[in-house]
Amino acid sequence: MRLQDKTALIIGCATGIGRAVAEAFAREGARLCLADLPGQRPALESLVQEIEAEAATDCNVRDEDSVRAAVATAIDRLGHLDILVNNAGVGTAMIPFEEQGWGEWDRVMETNLRGTAYGMRHVLPHMLERGSGRIVNTASQLAHKPAPWYAAYCASKAGIVAMTSSVAQQVAARGIAVNCVCPGPTDTPAWRSSDPKWNDWKIAQLPIGRIGSCEEIAAAYVFLASEDASYMVGQSISPNGGDVAW
Repeated sequence: MRLQDKTALIIGCATGIGRAVAEAFAREGARLCLADLPGQRPALESLVQEIEAEAATDCNVRDEDSVRAAVATAIDRLGHLDILVNNAGVGTAMIPFEEQGWGEWDRVMETNLRGTAYGMRHVLPHMLERGSGRIVNTASQLAHKPAPWYAAYCASKAGIVAMTSSVAQQVAARGIAVNCVCPGPTDTPAWRSSDPKWNDWKIAQLPIGRIGSCEEIAAAYVFLASEDASYMVGQSISPNGGDVAW
């Protein structure tokens, strides 16, 4: 098993891709602390029981103190942290850029970009002290191939890609690998609740002719968290069904 006895905190894992990542990590032998919003606690607890995770904690990534506490809880319950997965995020409605309110812009940026930064900020001192660690962030294929009507979301995810690369270059020589996954269209609760016009438009662009499963996306996280990715530094890999940027 590729993650045997590795310890991991997964932030944003009650549903969708994050849940599939937690399940995949458990199958690979990882010891897990799971974190998500307080409102997701029932789903989180069911996942804890399903995969026999060692701990669960509330975490609102828009609140730095909440992220700091989640990291501290994971270290306390697991003894140390080998892996952090930053997967919490939000989408936005299809809206022309000039009509989007700044409040919505800030909500997307604070959750996706700043929330990811909080996770890295508070786990890095621990990993630097240990001289090892893996951080896997969640961006989006839209970071590489932006779409119309989603300026805030695309900008937030492109920021994660750039931040991942910058931090990775800073800490690589000290034994820490930072990379990110950029999922293409995926069968998640968020996808199912998205505007059908957007979904149809995206599927029509995919050479593979379908959206991906959460399990297919989770495989990329397992790879980046494992020793198989020992030469990966600051990379963004995109399981996307052929939805490449030209």
